[in-house]
Amino acid sequence: MANVEGRRAHSRAAQRRARYREIAAVLWDERVLNLMKGGGLEEHAPAAAGSPGSAPAGNEPVGRERDQPRAVRIRRALERLGPAFTKLGQILATRRDLITPDLADELAKLQDDVPTLPWDVMKKRIEEELETSVEAAFASFDQEPVAAASIGQVYRATLADGTQVAVKVQRPGVSETMELDLEILVEQARRIGAHTQWGKDYDVAALAEEFADVLRSELDYRHEARAMERLGVAFADDADIVFPKAYWDHTTARVLTMDFVEGVPATKLEGAEVDGVDGARLVELGVGCYFRQIFELGFYHADPHAGNLFALRDGRIAFVDFGRTANVSEKNRGAVFDMLLAAFDDDGRAATEAVLAMTGTPPEVDIAALEVEMSHLLALFRRAQTSGGGVELLVRGLLGMIRQHHLHLPTELTVLLTTLGMLDGVAAQIDPSFRMVDAAKPFARRLIPQALGPEKLMHQTLRSARAYARFFDELPVEATRVLRRAGEGEFRLSVRPTEYEPVMDRMLTAFSLLAYALIVSALIIGAALLVSRPGLSRPEEVGARVVLVGALLSVIWLLSGIVRSEWRKWRAKKRAAHRP
Repeated sequence: MANVEGRRAHSRAAQRRARYREIAAVLWDERVLNLMKGGGLEEHAPAAAGSPGSAPAGNEPVGRERDQPRAVRIRRALERLGPAFTKLGQILATRRDLITPDLADELAKLQDDVPTLPWDVMKKRIEEELETSVEAAFASFDQEPVAAASIGQVYRATLADGTQVAVKVQRPGVSETMELDLEILVEQARRIGAHTQWGKDYDVAALAEEFADVLRSELDYRHEARAMERLGVAFADDADIVFPKAYWDHTTARVLTMDFVEGVPATKLEGAEVDGVDGARLVELGVGCYFRQIFELGFYHADPHAGNLFALRDGRIAFVDFGRTANVSEKNRGAVFDMLLAAFDDDGRAATEAVLAMTGTPPEVDIAALEVEMSHLLALFRRAQTSGGGVELLVRGLLGMIRQHHLHLPTELTVLLTTLGMLDGVAAQIDPSFRMVDAAKPFARRLIPQALGPEKLMHQTLRSARAYARFFDELPVEATRVLRRAGEGEFRLSVRPTEYEPVMDRMLTAFSLLAYALIVSALIIGAALLVSRPGLSRPEEVGARVVLVGALLSVIWLLSGIVRSEWRKWRAKKRAAHRP
């Protein structure tokens, strides 16, 4: 048994080494290896492009493709590295608070469409998961997939009772391959976070772990089924909104069976007229549903691209693909709603305050400059609203502003703002006359009374009363202590600066060297005076000379140490400058 476990561990380590080499070779070939600088990945890179054993996997760029802009080469490298890296790029495309606009625009083009796997391979997968034959589980099953992506393929089938269903089947080996890549990504992020300043500033280790958790959740179809079920229950009272039903007897971690949505995807409605479909009504229903998910439920479908929204012939709207959902706290959803209302009212100061409520107010932030930039952004937003898609522009500008001012936006807020921007963009494509303010203000008229209703006010009043009761109960004792210390001349102000440790360490080192230099100087001067003094006994003269020589040797040792240290720093900088 121990030998079997040892062989498995050895095989896993060999797979990791091989994958490291492959990743490094692709990044080297696309000339973007420095993306992982600080993570040690360069150790696995080939000595030169095209060296033996360094050929990267698939679709190597040739000719002019090597001279493409850096953002294009990054996007191409992620596509070549497979599903985990493609998904990483797609998520990063929504994080304009972390990456530059040109890179975000390029990563938004990432596609995970791949050739479909043959039916016999996928049939075996279904039967392994359901532990029965396809013929026994379904009355009929179309062998041609209706959709395919890098993680899974979707088929149309019929249950024994005649219900039309969609069956999403995960490709064999995908979870194992992606798990290996996720381990490598998290390991690289931890190293970068530990050894680079930008890695610490952006907490890339936490971001990578969060990304890995999101992707692992997408790999387990049971999470998607539960999310779909939760939203279906929440909107059971709305006859215009459809969330597919999951069939748990035919669902596992790798197979998801749900209602088949028979309708027109929103991708076919962008700027086009489709018989029997009212685009304006579809947008109104979709945006209203999202506002209710976000601002009332606090749990929402976080991937509102046009392919996930369907218009049904009876005038209803249906949502599909619940692999990416998100939660948002009551506090954060309130801050986002306040920011939207301030933007719609063209109130730069209120919008700035709403942003600071989301990000916090670090001491170094220039609030006046932030407010000026916000006013300019709102002016652009006001002009953009006339042609639709204004919220998308607002979100992009806002995330860029947060990145430039080095503010920290919680991930749940980044996901929420990005979702609102995507939603506004899709809505404007379907109905160019749509303005999100038309949907937000009626919702605000309904939401604000709820927030200020009797039950809500009573709850907030009781909570505030408890806080004030504690405050006034402790106030006399604390005030007496402060006054007594002030009267005794013992009133002190304690300042606790942060991130001064490196500076303090350097100052302590400098003071130590100064003290050392003073002591050695005193020894040299004292010994020299003794040696030059006439009438010394032989032992006194020898002792003085020993002290003098020792002090001089100590000075030589110190100077040589300083020279060696500076030489090592110079060599390190030179190696870093020549590193690809």
